[in-house]
Amino acid sequence: MDWKSLHRHGARLAPLTPLAILAAGCVVGAILLSSCRHERLTDEQLPPPGGAPEIHVCLTPAAVRSATISTTGGYHLSAGGRTVSRSSGPLRGMLIRRSGSSWQFGQIRAPGSAAELIASAGSCVRFAGTLYRGRLCLLPSGGDSFIVVNQLNLESYLAGVLPKELYPNWHGQTYRAQAIAARTYALYHIKTSGRSRPYDLGANEAWQVYGGLSAETPTATAAVRETHGQILTCGPPGAEKIFQAQYSACNGGYVNGAYVIRSAPKVAPLLGGQRDDDGRKCPRFRWPPVTVAKADIYRAVAAPYDKSQALGGLKEIRIASGTEYGRAVWLDLIGTTGRSIRIRAEDLRLTLLRAGVKNLYSMNCKLRDLGAAIEFYDGRGYGHGVGLSQWGAEDKARRGWPARRILNFYYPGATVIKAY
Repeated sequence: MDWKSLHRHGARLAPLTPLAILAAGCVVGAILLSSCRHERLTDEQLPPPGGAPEIHVCLTPAAVRSATISTTGGYHLSAGGRTVSRSSGPLRGMLIRRSGSSWQFGQIRAPGSAAELIASAGSCVRFAGTLYRGRLCLLPSGGDSFIVVNQLNLESYLAGVLPKELYPNWHGQTYRAQAIAARTYALYHIKTSGRSRPYDLGANEAWQVYGGLSAETPTATAAVRETHGQILTCGPPGAEKIFQAQYSACNGGYVNGAYVIRSAPKVAPLLGGQRDDDGRKCPRFRWPPVTVAKADIYRAVAAPYDKSQALGGLKEIRIASGTEYGRAVWLDLIGTTGRSIRIRAEDLRLTLLRAGVKNLYSMNCKLRDLGAAIEFYDGRGYGHGVGLSQWGAEDKARRGWPARRILNFYYPGATVIKAY
């Protein structure tokens, strides 16, 4: 989960992104590497696969009707298992469309379901201006639309995730802790979510933000190398199980249990409750009151919650349950008709975010009824606050904590093992 994330359900969404805090020009200059640096790839640049599984990352948040792809060197383009084009030289930006059961590759029409672009050794693929290792798979997604999926090994994927999750000047131990948490999160989804769809993870803030080869930095690649294959598990020796190691930007003072964002079996490392005095340098450790009209709240929940229609309108919001440290977990929305619905507090936040309420940074806050509006005040933290706090981890690393101690604090009882 990234700095750009608001909460990671599968991530999701979750944390605060450094890119959103600093001036865009400075950040892009600091984080994104010029594509010309990667025109030819060397073995030294590649994170070692070493038995790492393949991961399928969807690069398109929604299905698209066209896409432009290219390579920096030799390539093989196919559709339905048949060669469409092959060359030892680079593929210059090719516009791709889908119509019925066929693909349109520039001026070439080819039948087939899935299409695939494989770069030759020492080359890489490019989509939407970003360079990627591995290959691009184009998969039909209803009608004339399709999705673009990057298939590559997990270690190379992580090298493109860490720079999008952390500041470039952050401590190496923070990067190592993030690498292990991010690898655990990704591998968990490879083993679970990927079974029900043609990809394992998305590439945006709803998961872990992934910037491909264009985002890679020496610090991130070093952290991936130094933690190669390491993941978090729970359970007795010999019977360890992987878990969904979510994380966020800043927890606002307490580590939340996973129950604040999803219904799941109680996993010891995700029970939360630890007081965390670090992360106070996060610009969203404390944030000002946010006022939202009740009419706007009702409109926001009307579409995703069918039962909300019976409310007639929003009269009040009551906290049905919360944590010992004052964070709302479940809310009752009381309607003008006297009917009510119960929703998770974090789900309300995400619903409001999608409706345009951009400054409700967490549900670690208090609620006040203002008559025609609800005020969310005394706000702390950014994101869901489950698991590792990125700002908190950085403070701990600066005080000399190694990565494993940081992880032990945020995921108590977890064990780091080599998955491959």
